Amino acid sequence: MDALATGPTLIAYAMFFGAGNLTFGILGAIPYLGNLIHLFAAWLIEKGFSVRQISIWASFLSRPFYLLAALLAFNPDMYGALFWLVLFLSITHLVGGMAGGAWLPWMKILVPKRLMGRFFSYRFKYMMLAKIICFLCASFFLKYVHENYPDKEIYAYATLLVFAFIIGLYGAYTFINVKDCKIPTKGDISFLQKLRLTLCNKPFQHLLNALSMLNFSQAFITPFITVFMLRRFDIQMSIILVLTLVLQIVYMMTIKTWGKIADRQGPVSILLLSIPLFILSLIGLILLNQLNLSVGYILYFLLTILHVLLGIATAGLTLGINNTSLLFVPEKMSAIYLSVNSAVKSFAGAFGSIIAGISLTLCTTVENSLLSNSVKSGWTSFYMIAILLCILAGILLKQLQMKHSH
Repeated sequence: MDALATGPTLIAYAMFFGAGNLTFGILGAIPYLGNLIHLFAAWLIEKGFSVRQISIWASFLSRPFYLLAALLAFNPDMYGALFWLVLFLSITHLVGGMAGGAWLPWMKILVPKRLMGRFFSYRFKYMMLAKIICFLCASFFLKYVHENYPDKEIYAYATLLVFAFIIGLYGAYTFINVKDCKIPTKGDISFLQKLRLTLCNKPFQHLLNALSMLNFSQAFITPFITVFMLRRFDIQMSIILVLTLVLQIVYMMTIKTWGKIADRQGPVSILLLSIPLFILSLIGLILLNQLNLSVGYILYFLLTILHVLLGIATAGLTLGINNTSLLFVPEKMSAIYLSVNSAVKSFAGAFGSIIAGISLTLCTTVENSLLSNSVKSGWTSFYMIAILLCILAGILLKQLQMKHSH
């Protein structure tokens, strides 16, 4: 579902409404902001509500806003249309975030610890398979519309949002067949006291620092890779979706291997292995920005190589962040710990995406003032900042690993 309503297709859809760098940053931040509602889900769990019921109702209630976002295509020049697009998507992720807040502690109880790495690697693998199918279909569909009905492209993107709504409803329906369970809680103290105990836990603070910095770094760069390809090389969206498809295929092919490594060496180890690969792909983007390549097979080949690297790195980062969160928190009050962890990481991710939009604008302005105006302007310094952030995240993770081993 998210494959059709977020990422490259959402960036392209927003461009029809006149979106700029800051808006791209906000759109990239929305999925992270939705996870802030995990704390409300934890409060509901503490009050005795079923994790299964929370997941089902939140999932169903969040989907109709995709339809409202799609309807904006019929009047893109409407005053405030971009505002309404951001609002509808924000509500979708905020309400849907409650389902995520209930789902994580639910899975922590249901899945044995010794199988957690493999379980989530299989889950991510099948999620990627679904995304691959969605991206492939979307790519052919957008290419067909672009070539035959170029003045109707905005409706093609709106159609993808409608399909996201339908697939989302089916996803919510699948929760009905999953076994419910009781989440262990401490009933002798209030929710706010539990929240305070969680935030005062020193080992947990180290976990939050490391994962928040990593989320900030990843969110800083991810939404703007699409913007880079659209603005720097003016590549068609159908080609960008094919490249994203390459990333998803590589992700699916490597996630099982990352899961086995996580079970043997721990989830922090795969994060420390993934960060250098992510940095290497950023260096590749810097070099690509300096080359005077026109759109053609050489450019597509180089972008494919970079997306292969990004796919391997993203698989390790996604699995590592998820499993580190699950394995480092205690089972008692797991709902509180996981919700606080999700909320803090998500705030860092949202902040990173918004700061990235502002940083790209500043980098472009500075480079244009020092050099001549060019489509290359801003990208090199922007990627350099992203590399420094990744290095800092790696340092914090190494410290976390050393403290946990002792």
